[in-house]
Amino acid sequence: MRAIELEATVEHHTIRLPETIPDGTHLRVLLLMDDRPRPANDGGDLKGLLAGLTEGLTAEDLDRSRDFGRGDPEWAS
Repeated sequence: MRAIELEATVEHHTIRLPETIPDGTHLRVLLLMDDRPRPANDGGDLKGLLAGLTEGLTAEDLDRSRDFGRGDPEWAS
C-alpha cells in the first residue's frame, strides 16, 4: 500500500484526484475538515476577517504595552 497527501479546496462538493491515479485503483479516503468553513478571501467580508483576528486570544494578550518608542531623537530637539 502507498500513501499520498493531497490538500484541496472543495468545489461543488468535488475534490479532484491527481491524473496519475489510474482508473480501477482501490482508494481509502480520510477527510480532515476545519470546524468552521473559512470565508473566501475575496475582500468582500473584511469586517468578518478583522473580527476573527483576535479569536482565541485572552484579555492579557490584547493589553497594550505602555511603550512609546524611543522618544524624540536628539537631532530633532
